[in-house]
Amino acid sequence: VGVLSHSLQEPVSHSLQEPIAARGFSTSTNARRSFSSFARTGVSSGRRQFSSVSLAVDEAVQSATSCGFDEHEGWLTAGGDDRNLVKKETGTNKYHCAPRPIEDGQIFRGSCTCNVPTKRGYGASQVLFDKLKAASDLDEALQNVFDDQRKRIAETLDLPDGCEVIICPSGSDAEYLPIAIARVLQPETQTGRKIVNIVTQLREIGAGSAPSAAGKFFSDYAPLIGKVPDGLASLNGFHEDEVCEISIPARTPDGAVVDASAEASKLAEEALENGSYPIIHGVFGGKTGLIDAVMPGSTAGGEHSLGVVDACQGRFSLDELKGWLEQDSIVLFTASKFYQAPPFCGAVIVPKAIAEKLKNSPPPGPKDMFSETGLGAFVTDKEVPECMESWKPLLKKDNANNIGLALRWEAGLAAMEALSNTADDKRVKAVDDWAVEVRDFASAQPELDPCYVERSIVSLRLVNGDGWLNMEQLRDVYRWVSLDLSSHLPNEDIDIISTRCFIGQPVDVSESHAILRIALGADSLESYIQDRDTTIREDQITVQKLAAIARNFETLKQSGI
Repeated sequence: VGVLSHSLQEPVSHSLQEPIAARGFSTSTNARRSFSSFARTGVSSGRRQFSSVSLAVDEAVQSATSCGFDEHEGWLTAGGDDRNLVKKETGTNKYHCAPRPIEDGQIFRGSCTCNVPTKRGYGASQVLFDKLKAASDLDEALQNVFDDQRKRIAETLDLPDGCEVIICPSGSDAEYLPIAIARVLQPETQTGRKIVNIVTQLREIGAGSAPSAAGKFFSDYAPLIGKVPDGLASLNGFHEDEVCEISIPARTPDGAVVDASAEASKLAEEALENGSYPIIHGVFGGKTGLIDAVMPGSTAGGEHSLGVVDACQGRFSLDELKGWLEQDSIVLFTASKFYQAPPFCGAVIVPKAIAEKLKNSPPPGPKDMFSETGLGAFVTDKEVPECMESWKPLLKKDNANNIGLALRWEAGLAAMEALSNTADDKRVKAVDDWAVEVRDFASAQPELDPCYVERSIVSLRLVNGDGWLNMEQLRDVYRWVSLDLSSHLPNEDIDIISTRCFIGQPVDVSESHAILRIALGADSLESYIQDRDTTIREDQITVQKLAAIARNFETLKQSGI
């Protein structure tokens, strides 16, 4: 398996232009250097200033600022993979999202794919950005930020005492951590015993999840090194003879749901019989909201097998989360789906029993697993918790501060903390009520079929003659719905067709059709609870615009828009 492109990705050029100019990063004291000089040299006189890995940051920030975004907005895109990068042709990333809040009058229902910052999140990240710019010692400041964010994640999710949080750049990058943790829990995997990593819901999880679970780079751009060296498929220390990934599809070719949990259980038994060590995944909410029948736990505290719950969509109750941790499951989580942080920010939640084993064990081998083209391409010593103290010297390196990740998590935490004031049962009821209202309104449109409704995600297929629009066609619809189409469709309601709507990207669910998604996020859920009528009107406009696009698909296609 080579580098995998996401379904909507386009080739990305990683040739660096001249370094980004320092605007506002120098200070009046001679002891501090500007950002540009530090990026070139990698050192500073005295304590380290506002900087990060120069190549990765240069390109991300440069791409954003060249499109007219300010420094804070540019840094919001830094420290991720190629999905974060702003494309100069469009002024957005490949999901048509910009690193600033949408304008008044625009509608956002794309939390299942990629988020623009909410106004609340943007403000929180701006405050942190200003503090980090003013810090006299960036290493110390950022360490304190990540320590604080781990604590707040634990508090907001009401994690049981003893559970730990690892911060990582995205849900895809999070997949590397269970492999590394497994090598501690079962030391034989450091000396030849193969790890079999069983992943469910292929095509309804992130496109990067399966290659990451095999220990491979899922993008040609890594958060802390920028461009991945040519020809490098696997991370150092994650080679094919050490890690084997097996994917189970979410659906059959006709769209029927596969019993992935049963298949995963069989594969795990076979792995054990063959002398391998199984990591078993369960997905709690894929792209269409699909939930596997079983969320696997770990056996013997992870000594015999490791259970991983992919809850990256963040659409779960606190009671469900506690149940997974009680069975020693590793939980993958992000704030950049339901909680509407900008792309992307992930976390790995480690249950108490496994955290204690990590704390009392040396770091796993092979040591090159922590190198710059291993885990060191994705995390530093600052993002890992106290239970992994022995890992920190191996992950620590000069000129490695993921400022962008801290900013994105700050935006996500703003939503998590705001919504934590609403009781779980009230949130669940509001989500259910919203889904019914959107489903019923979509059902009334002849051009639409709300074929799947799972919690806060309503999936729609669009009529195309006697059939349905396919994946390629829905890619066009996904782009068109985010544009003002009034000049192209003058016979449609101008108030509907001119409104820019941001929804979830298409998913290829069967041979006969694909779907688009309308997804409620934390910000829109809060809005629905406080002002139902206004929020539902936004959903109605989104549905009506999709119906109008379906009616006029050929006209729009021929227009070349």
